[in-house]
Amino acid sequence: MRFSMQLLFLFIITVFVSCSHGSTNDNATTTVKGRLYAKASNATYTYGTHTIVVSYYTSYTVESTSINLDSYVGDSVQVVMKDMGIRQNPGPELYNVIQITPQ
Repeated sequence: MRFSMQLLFLFIITVFVSCSHGSTNDNATTTVKGRLYAKASNATYTYGTHTIVVSYYTSYTVESTSINLDSYVGDSVQVVMKDMGIRQNPGPELYNVIQITPQ
């Protein structure tokens, strides 16, 4: 009985320690290179104004509060963006473009 209580206590401590209690880094940014497109009108999600296509399997839904992304549509670009923490199910993460450079 004593061994099972110790095992249970060890299990509870292990679960508690393994849980993520850290804070998120609100200043974290991501830099990607890809082609910028206007968001498809038939998208199932309602947020974001543009899409950055990095590869056949990787794309990002983006918008910008300070940059006119329409002037870069169709261009190859490098963007610095920040995850806005907005997600719908189904739907991708939304990123805010804070810097854009034509490639």
